[in-house]
Amino acid sequence: MYNWNYDYSKTLWMKMYLAEPDFPNNRSVVFITFAQALEIIKAVDHLTQGIEKIIYLVGWQGLGHDDCYPEMEVVNEALKRPEDKTARDSLWWLFEEAKKYHTVVSFHGNLADAYTATPCFPELVEANAVVKNAAGKATPIEIFNGRDGYKVSYKGYFESGLFKRNWDRFCAATPVCESGTVHLDNFCIAQSLNPRTSVEEEDAARNKMLDYIQSLGIDVTTEYTYRELQWRADSPEHPIRRFYEAAVSPLPDGDWRNAPLRTLGRIPASWWTSNMTMEDCMKIPPAVYAGHVTDSAQARVFYGTMHGEEIWRKYGNRAADWANAFLRDFCVYHLPYVYLNRYDRLRFEENPALGDGRYTVFFSGGVVSRGEDLSIMKNGVLLKQGGDALLPLDESNEVFIAYSESGKSGDWNIPDAACKAADVFEITPTGNVPRGRVEIKNGKVHMSVLPGQALALKAAKA
Repeated sequence: MYNWNYDYSKTLWMKMYLAEPDFPNNRSVVFITFAQALEIIKAVDHLTQGIEKIIYLVGWQGLGHDDCYPEMEVVNEALKRPEDKTARDSLWWLFEEAKKYHTVVSFHGNLADAYTATPCFPELVEANAVVKNAAGKATPIEIFNGRDGYKVSYKGYFESGLFKRNWDRFCAATPVCESGTVHLDNFCIAQSLNPRTSVEEEDAARNKMLDYIQSLGIDVTTEYTYRELQWRADSPEHPIRRFYEAAVSPLPDGDWRNAPLRTLGRIPASWWTSNMTMEDCMKIPPAVYAGHVTDSAQARVFYGTMHGEEIWRKYGNRAADWANAFLRDFCVYHLPYVYLNRYDRLRFEENPALGDGRYTVFFSGGVVSRGEDLSIMKNGVLLKQGGDALLPLDESNEVFIAYSESGKSGDWNIPDAACKAADVFEITPTGNVPRGRVEIKNGKVHMSVLPGQALALKAAKA
């Protein structure tokens, strides 16, 4: 098992969607430039009170998202600042400037897909590094941005040396080694028919790729929890199944629950973790494998890290437009996740009659998370319920965040507080606004929080 550069169970890690290709017009459709990205990062730092953050840039390469793969060395010129000579200069500028706002800028990439326009594509075909049909011909599996998408055979890609060559070029073009983390999307296994590869061979090659990346001091986060079976028999809706069906008959039966967690110990965090049972979630500590929990019943008791990306895509670049949505996700989803990750997961109870609210999870420290009413309690004291929460920002217990979706006045429970009084600030995208001081008595604080408002309570100095 690796020693990770970051504890993803305590860090806020998100994506930011910058651009996508318009291939017919040979241009990049830009949503966020590098300069605009920094303005968003500044506002996020204010909203999150300066906690450690990682932002993975999506569409930073080529003409944007889903271009160039599996190569990642051409920085998207459409994102450049006017005062810089090249987009690469602007990218490095963003990386350095973001550090001032407690943010590591890194990259969204992909080693699973390939396109004919990619310069190394003929070499991939020659090296059996793309999936081929029974006749030994490279075969497109999916369509991305109107182009045929081919799947990479990790076995051929690694054994040919093409992976190391391309990865080293990526490292030379970007500050990925300095960031110490990278997000590799859709890192699923695809088996080739001729030469035929097994899921075990592809898995072994993927592990060698992960080991090489880690040897350079880079953590890999990714999209899914990988529990592949032979010939992807667990995913009947996936287009690669039709490719397999043409040569493998009948396809073997299988259930993802019977497949191993293949990248456990090599990948510390994934966005979509629905391929985990409740038993998996209980026995695998978040510090070993963190994620944005996507099974809705599990999400109601474990919560998860914020995705971020969809907020800026929906609301745009102006902080005044997206800050409220961001604060809600941060306060009622991310902070509960980080808080619960302090404690060991001991046992759970299930009441199927409650549907998505069927789980109640018991943690160490007397902490209970209940899916039925989205509540968190500590030793019987209510800390969160639905859209109301008052939770510590970190383990110092000197800074707390209060949030109410609909507004709440009166006593709030704050049993973890390491202070007897707190200065109160309204959290805004331009900085904290002082709102007075409150006393903390008998584990309670009396205050009013307006609908959609977030307040920071910071231990009062003398």
